[in-house]
Amino acid sequence: MTNLTTSNQGMGLGQNIKYYWGAIRWKMLIIFAFFSVVSTILIGALSVAVLNVVIRRESAYLIEERIKTVVDNYKRFTPSLADGIDLPASNLPLVPQHSRSVWGDSQTLITVVPEEAIDRDRPSWLPKGSFTGIVVDQGSLEIRSFHEAEGARCCSTILVTTPLSGSFLEQMAREAGLQISDSKPMLLHPYRTQEGAQGEIEANFIPGSRRPVPVVVIARNWQTGALENWVVCEVRPTYARTIDDLSHMGLRPASYVAPLGTIAFALALVYACGLLLSARLSQRIVAVIDGLSHAALRVGKGDFSVRVAVPEQDQLGMLASSFNEMTQDLENLRQQEKQNAVLERDMALAREVQQHLYPQIATVLAAASVWGINAPARVVSGDLYDFLSFSNSEVGLLCADVSGKGVPAALMMAHLQALVHGRLLALDPTKDRPAPGAFVTALNRDLQGRFGNSRYATMFYGEFDSRTRLLRYINAGHCTPLLISDRGEATKLSGGDLPIGLFPEVTYQELHVTLAKGSTVVVYTDGVTEARNLQEEEFGEERLISCCALLPEGANAKEICMLLSNKVAEWSAGVEQFDDMTILILTVD
Repeated sequence: MTNLTTSNQGMGLGQNIKYYWGAIRWKMLIIFAFFSVVSTILIGALSVAVLNVVIRRESAYLIEERIKTVVDNYKRFTPSLADGIDLPASNLPLVPQHSRSVWGDSQTLITVVPEEAIDRDRPSWLPKGSFTGIVVDQGSLEIRSFHEAEGARCCSTILVTTPLSGSFLEQMAREAGLQISDSKPMLLHPYRTQEGAQGEIEANFIPGSRRPVPVVVIARNWQTGALENWVVCEVRPTYARTIDDLSHMGLRPASYVAPLGTIAFALALVYACGLLLSARLSQRIVAVIDGLSHAALRVGKGDFSVRVAVPEQDQLGMLASSFNEMTQDLENLRQQEKQNAVLERDMALAREVQQHLYPQIATVLAAASVWGINAPARVVSGDLYDFLSFSNSEVGLLCADVSGKGVPAALMMAHLQALVHGRLLALDPTKDRPAPGAFVTALNRDLQGRFGNSRYATMFYGEFDSRTRLLRYINAGHCTPLLISDRGEATKLSGGDLPIGLFPEVTYQELHVTLAKGSTVVVYTDGVTEARNLQEEEFGEERLISCCALLPEGANAKEICMLLSNKVAEWSAGVEQFDDMTILILTVD
């Protein structure tokens, strides 16, 4: 039972953690707190590492500075010895004089030599006059101070040497409050190779490390004069001295506690302000995101009227404003889509109605056949073709191209067809049918100005009698029809007048031609010859004539019409249709 309760508590804790981690507000606070703690730990570790380096290097620095102090004292002490020496008048060598120094292993040697012998014993790099510094001679390190004093016929040399022995270094360490662990001298490069990178890191950066710190001096090789870095000894650093120094800073502990406490308080204050600002910022961000999230769910369900509050004119406010603009645009777009859907439905109905304006059944004609086809560039067409059956041997052929495209042209086309039917098919049977010329002249007057002064139509109208094979026709600015003989020879039906609807007083001249058996008349609109391919080349009248010359023998009007239509469609495959296309065919059996 206890295990089950513990398991349930663990599951509840896990669910709570998952919930809080899923909330953006808590996620931001957790991330900020995590990086704040981590950065504090890293800053503390960096401070401890830097302090450790300072303390450890300070220990070696104290020894190095005391050695430099001894060197500087020798530099001042050695020339003063020369002032108390009386040089002989001859060049006989003096007996060397020795004097004890303050250091147990130190010695002072004063020698008088002939002037010409002085250069023999001096190293080539050693300057004339004096020299004081740390030298390495045959692997031994020592402080050496050298001074020359010239007499009348001889010179004296004063040489003060102090070996950097263990006792010397021990005394330096005691004065600095340190302890030497090893006083065996070694060149710095072999020492670093021996210690390795891990040893140097442990010696310098790891607090509380027991590794000794090397004391490094710059020594001059007595034989060559080259400068070399030597490790003269190793000391063990102590933190007690540093702590003791800190305890004596100022007259009271507050002199160092107050600055450190102020820094710590300022750091805590900065992190607290950062946490507060992060909480406020996360609250604003979460509020905007929550609003956008709920609004997006409503938009996903089709509610485009939803809007979110704009808190401030910052990036979050710009995001909310952009969302509101988006939903407004979506709402407008949906309204437009509804209107477009209604328009498309109306256009589909208009196309369906217009298709019924074209001949729906084949016109029966003795010893001849007729057929037509129309392909609109848009939903509805501005081209018109029609067959007017006057008797079983007489038929009227109508092919027109109204200016413009789309709905305006389709309305004008329907009106033109109504005028034609009203003047030709609604006549009293007892009255004679008007001649083609008189009919087109009257049609022009009826159409002129009805749709504006700039609207017109090109039209071919013909009347064919299969008994006499006579075709009487009017070409009112239309494309020139083609007459194809039974041998495939193409001839243009010449003649033409102005389009209808432009000018009121226009007289149209009737033309006529007698068709031979097996011949074909091809009437078309400019959408056929102006059809373009992918290379922007037009189908053209010459190509149409070539296709007509290759028509199969004995083909009827429907077959010829479909064949020519397919040829044009193949030519313009992959290219958007630019103009309405209509073909009307009359074949004589």
